[in-house]
Amino acid sequence: MPLLVAATGAAAAHGGGGYDGGMTGGSWRLFGAGMGLWGLLWMGLLIGVPLYLGYSLLNSGSEEKNGRPLSVLRERYARGELSDEEFERRRKQLEQTR
Repeated sequence: MPLLVAATGAAAAHGGGGYDGGMTGGSWRLFGAGMGLWGLLWMGLLIGVPLYLGYSLLNSGSEEKNGRPLSVLRERYARGELSDEEFERRRKQLEQTR
């Protein structure tokens, strides 16, 4: 569909209608060129928006997985379940695996 809009706008921009100049003919040519640009904009949106959404959904899941173990480790340390040395050892180990 966006290809059809872009092609129609480009064809209208090249003229070929019954108007030979004048105010009406000039406005139709300008309108056709604008329609071609709108077609390109819509194609970019139809391709770009799904790509962006997919990328952001995939990355948000990976950030949660990477940050979750460290937050659990901090919670355990705050509750007093881990000593200072144990916390530092595990924190370094988690940061190396990222």
